[in-house]
Amino acid sequence: VVKDTGPLDIVALDDVAATVAFFLRPDAPCRVVLDLAGPEHLSFLDVVQAYRAWLGWPQARTVAISASFGGLLFRLGDAAGLLGWRPPVRSTILKEIRRGAAGDPGPWQAMTGIVPQSLATTLSAEPAGVQERWFAVLYLLKPVVLATLSLFWIITGLIALGPAFSAGLAILQDAGAGPLAAPVGIVAALADVAIGVGIAWRRTSRLALWAGIALSVGYALAATVLLPRLWLDPLGPLVKILPALVLHLQALATLRDR
Repeated sequence: VVKDTGPLDIVALDDVAATVAFFLRPDAPCRVVLDLAGPEHLSFLDVVQAYRAWLGWPQARTVAISASFGGLLFRLGDAAGLLGWRPPVRSTILKEIRRGAAGDPGPWQAMTGIVPQSLATTLSAEPAGVQERWFAVLYLLKPVVLATLSLFWIITGLIALGPAFSAGLAILQDAGAGPLAAPVGIVAALADVAIGVGIAWRRTSRLALWAGIALSVGYALAATVLLPRLWLDPLGPLVKILPALVLHLQALATLRDR
């Protein structure tokens, strides 16, 4: 929970559109400055609870966290921004939440005749469907999925280059790589790291996700031909490729923001 949040005057998009239409009229006044503000002062928690009710979910339980931990989360959002992402949790957003967004709707209402709608009225006019519920969940899972895939590929490559290098060589030699075992192992590990870094960078994430899919399928096909016994390994190194591929596809499906 972000403490000390400023008041939020939520404005319905229909009211904004009606205001634009009003000022497009030939006889509309010009060179005026108006606050487009909702009819009620809401806290950040009020808005969250209103949207949860709209989605048909129970009221959220609040958990207080320390300012230092909360600041760390927002700084992580800033770091993601440096990689090209647009996370909603950033230090600028924190400042805006604390500052609030409130105004006086009186002059706006008097000039245009528009009666601003409350948040509850706006939400009740368009009931939430399954699309909104899916989006609400997938939007939170998106950064988790991308971060997990990025770390998965990077850590896998670093382990293959470091503590598991000799074990990897043994597997490649068992597959018949011979003197090429070391070069193949190094190239494969570097490719893993490159894919992980590519997923983390927004501009290359789509290409890196497809590369991860291609490399995973390549690993599975090569192992099936050269070391089919790995399918029966109790740790399931090849079986685990299948859910990993599905996770890549989910990341691709939710990659675009708009």
